[in-house]
Amino acid sequence: MSTAEMISDEWTTRCMARADHRAIGYLSMAVGAVLLVVTLWIALDSKWAFILLPLCVELAVPGLRHFFGRSKVRRLIRDHTWHAVEADFVPGRRIGRQAYLEMPGSDRSYLRVSEMPERVRDHVRATGRLWMAGPDATGRTAVITEECPYLILGRIVIR
Repeated sequence: MSTAEMISDEWTTRCMARADHRAIGYLSMAVGAVLLVVTLWIALDSKWAFILLPLCVELAVPGLRHFFGRSKVRRLIRDHTWHAVEADFVPGRRIGRQAYLEMPGSDRSYLRVSEMPERVRDHVRATGRLWMAGPDATGRTAVITEECPYLILGRIVIR
């Protein structure tokens, strides 16, 4: 996809499918980790294997977050049009997997997105632009990138 002045429906559909696949991958890894913990528990006959359960939960969170927020993303895409915004990462505000982006002209708010892979971060750094549908009354917005298939639910937060 080129740096067109519009995000097409087929690009949105492709990005949603990639997000679904990514979420299924996280959930599959979590199920595999749970099976590994149960196997270790049975093989070693030790309850110490359950100390690994937080790792299983950590693996499942991105997939669960996507599927619980999927209906909100679809509603935002349906109710709002995509518009391009200039965005720069806020230095020192990367907390875990969350990224905070500053948009020119917004004096007191950031765009917070979670689960942003490094390849997408590199793309946003290079282009300085991403696309948003929204925000709604609660500050939620659908965020998509061009050329790099990535779609996620973000939120406008006050500093």
